[in-house]
Amino acid sequence: MTARLDALLRDGPFHLALRGAIRQRGLPLERLRCHLARRGSTIAVSTLSAWQQGKARPTSPRSLQIVAALEEILRLPHGALLDLLAHAGRTGWPDELPDLMPGFQVNDLEIVARYERVYVDRHRCAGRVRSHVVARARRDGVDRFFAHFYGEPETDVDQVTTTALAHCRLGREIRDPAAVLLVSELLFDHVLDAGDTWVFEFETRAPDTSPCTDFAHGIRGSEEHCLIEVRFHPGALPSGAHAFVQEDADEEPSRITKLVVHDAAVHHMQSRLTVPWTGIHWDWGKDS
Repeated sequence: MTARLDALLRDGPFHLALRGAIRQRGLPLERLRCHLARRGSTIAVSTLSAWQQGKARPTSPRSLQIVAALEEILRLPHGALLDLLAHAGRTGWPDELPDLMPGFQVNDLEIVARYERVYVDRHRCAGRVRSHVVARARRDGVDRFFAHFYGEPETDVDQVTTTALAHCRLGREIRDPAAVLLVSELLFDHVLDAGDTWVFEFETRAPDTSPCTDFAHGIRGSEEHCLIEVRFHPGALPSGAHAFVQEDADEEPSRITKLVVHDAAVHHMQSRLTVPWTGIHWDWGKDS
């Protein structure tokens, strides 16, 4: 079992843990359906697909029996997936993650659109990211968003800062140097009801003294639209760039399209995202 799958089975959410377990076992969904059928559990491939993408969640007694069968087929510890469902909130995410800020893992906001603008300086360092977010409340009473920064192993997370720029203010923060993680609470000045939308903007700065060659954005469940733009200093332009997606931390990113540098910038837009990571990679070239 990979370290990432072990973490997903411990912390959730259910759909990413299920997806990771299926990928580790190497079973196509049709074969998985056949294994279940031999155990007397009938389910459509489309339902299995919806479960692992977070578009639907098993809740009925019959569905939970199928999940129990999946644990056996996928060679998971007894109750591994069922426990995630039992301790999940209404959206399928845990109410909190041990040892970190209570509530930060709750998925009570749907990301309608997100615009990440990355600034690369003359030294080829990407130490500033500005995020513009359009979110929709999944339930009544939503009044905050939790921003997550994951740095490189050499990053001093104590020097990383999050600044609220528009329609939000900075609340609590938790830093985990071992995980190179900063969780920042951004408080809205208005309480949202289910279906309400909110637009806000914030910026993250991190000390970076080494040349950077990529930026990755993590997807929590799904996002309707995501635009990533990388702006380069005119004196430090890359020799090439491409967009990528990544299904698992233990796998190499998959290149999806070549990008053209125009006016010292590249960008990539994607819709209906369910992969854990998407981003842009660039090369400096030998003489750049």
